[in-house]
Amino acid sequence: MVTNYTADQIGDIFYSTMIDPYLGVEKILGWDITVGITTPLTTGAFNFIKNSTTVSYVGSTSLPLIAGDEFIVGNIKYQIDTIIDANTFTVVAAPIFSATGLTFYLLPDSNNQFSYEYSWSQEPEGSSGGQMSEFLPLGPSLLALNFDSSKPLWIKLKLSVTALGDANQISLISNSFTLETATGTIVVCPDFCADCTDSIAMNGCANIIVECDDSLYDPYNLKQPTKTYEQLTELSTDIWGHTVKYFRVEPDKRSKDVILMEYSLYNVVEQGELKIMVPDNEMPTAQFSYDIFGMGFEDFEIHLTKGQFKNAFGIGPSPRMRDYLYFPLINRMYEVNAVQYADEFNEHMTYWKLYLKKFEERTSNIITDTTIEQELEALTVGVEEIFGEEIKDEYVQTTKPAQYQTTFTEVGDGTRFRINTGLKIIDGEIRNRWTVISKNYYDLRSTKDSNVELLVYNKKSQLSVNDNLAFTAWIRPKFVGNAHQIIFDGFHDNKGLEISINATSTIVKINEDVYTITHDVALDNKTWYGFVFNLNNGFKTFSVSTYKLDPMSNWQNSSSMNKTFERINHTAKNFGNPHGWVLNKNYQLMPADLDITNIRLFKKTIGTDQHMNVLQQYVVRDNQLAHIIDNAIPSINLRRYDQSR
Repeated sequence: MVTNYTADQIGDIFYSTMIDPYLGVEKILGWDITVGITTPLTTGAFNFIKNSTTVSYVGSTSLPLIAGDEFIVGNIKYQIDTIIDANTFTVVAAPIFSATGLTFYLLPDSNNQFSYEYSWSQEPEGSSGGQMSEFLPLGPSLLALNFDSSKPLWIKLKLSVTALGDANQISLISNSFTLETATGTIVVCPDFCADCTDSIAMNGCANIIVECDDSLYDPYNLKQPTKTYEQLTELSTDIWGHTVKYFRVEPDKRSKDVILMEYSLYNVVEQGELKIMVPDNEMPTAQFSYDIFGMGFEDFEIHLTKGQFKNAFGIGPSPRMRDYLYFPLINRMYEVNAVQYADEFNEHMTYWKLYLKKFEERTSNIITDTTIEQELEALTVGVEEIFGEEIKDEYVQTTKPAQYQTTFTEVGDGTRFRINTGLKIIDGEIRNRWTVISKNYYDLRSTKDSNVELLVYNKKSQLSVNDNLAFTAWIRPKFVGNAHQIIFDGFHDNKGLEISINATSTIVKINEDVYTITHDVALDNKTWYGFVFNLNNGFKTFSVSTYKLDPMSNWQNSSSMNKTFERINHTAKNFGNPHGWVLNKNYQLMPADLDITNIRLFKKTIGTDQHMNVLQQYVVRDNQLAHIIDNAIPSINLRRYDQSR
């Protein structure tokens, strides 16, 4: 039986439904579902003290845990460090809140677990999701979906109890999806039940309700008649199908060859719009292939119902080889290479399986209808444009080679040319609430030899007087004096760019000019700061901006937090003549008393209204506008050098 968000029998089913949808989502990158187990031995409660590792236990039974065991309070997992006595123990990580009488859960295992399915929609806000997709097993198919960021995203989870011990209960506590937004940010947003028991201990938002329905329609178990199955097939195609332009071809009977049993000429007789389904909604990849025959792309399979084809072309015709299909969603023209019946229900054919390949223009295809001919020409013209500048920019923006290429050659990984063997790359997330800013950073204190660079980039220090640039990074000072620490070095013989910083000021060297910018607020050690430098030759100005990230931003409970990310310094200055330089020196990082990550060098300046947006991008949206994108990710195959000089 299901009670709210808790089940106590194998076979119990309930649903997690969102109260408010996610906004601006393009992809789902992952998920984390927190599930807790209660047993007859977990009837007690815990008392937490803020910032204290000591926890007290109150209950009628003995503590059902030992040192090393893990448990859940709220939706946060804790680990027992030491058992002090029957009613007291310590945990590895101290809680950041105080509370008494807290319910605790054990972690699920192979004997106590759910199976998960998902459904989604992009119906308008206020619709509670409206018409949802069919349920699919929670897995790679969800990661493959691309969503319209201009529409809200509703996700519904179906949880089925597949294993449960005697007298045990299993509860859904929260679910968290890792979302990639239209701005390039990665958001991790935990959602928990609106009526959760210990809401003070929950990390996230009260954004899900639990529904139970034992009378779900199941055409397979209920053995519905064939007609109902056919109607459901057509209905699902109408709702979730992809619209395509279909060009129907018929052989010219005058070109019949009875020896080879084929026709040499084909007529394109009519066109129409219809909807098709793609198995598992897996569209072909955007990657092109090249061979001696030219450019090609991936073959794939689609499903076309009888009703869709009849509505488009009437009773009688059926799909055949050499028909054409244009997909507006991926802007490609395909050709039917094979047609197969699909006997899916009681030997009754409800749809065709069409196997598609790249469309090929043939002189044997005759188009007598000028309207169809013009339509085909409009859809197939412009292959050369694939190699145009705009398409190249979009390819770079989409694939992000500068960011995702961590394996390249023994020397260089696409962004970094070489790394000193002593440079430490630290695993450590930087978050602004649920927005993941960074996952790694460089410790520039790895060596005190100021004459040996720690990291050298592939990009040379060069700038035309007609071009602009912008530099951004996240730094965490560890200053031990007043000396300025170099955070970005592309300077030699009074040429180039060098940026250095201490607690009270920033020094910018641009060729022979040296500018000192005093901070409005002194920088604190052990606090992360976002740094933005703009150099605009067109307006003969440069600016330096600094943003402070609240150290508590890596934790967010049910209460809201204000001003977790704020600008503390901003200075703009004019200069006389445009700055330009050409050096044979690559941009590099030098030893310094600070940590640094998310180093970016852009070809264009960044408007002040976009500073916070760009600084919070773990995935850089406008990849094509960047010279350097370095998230401090460890390279898989990059050789390290003890003495890079």
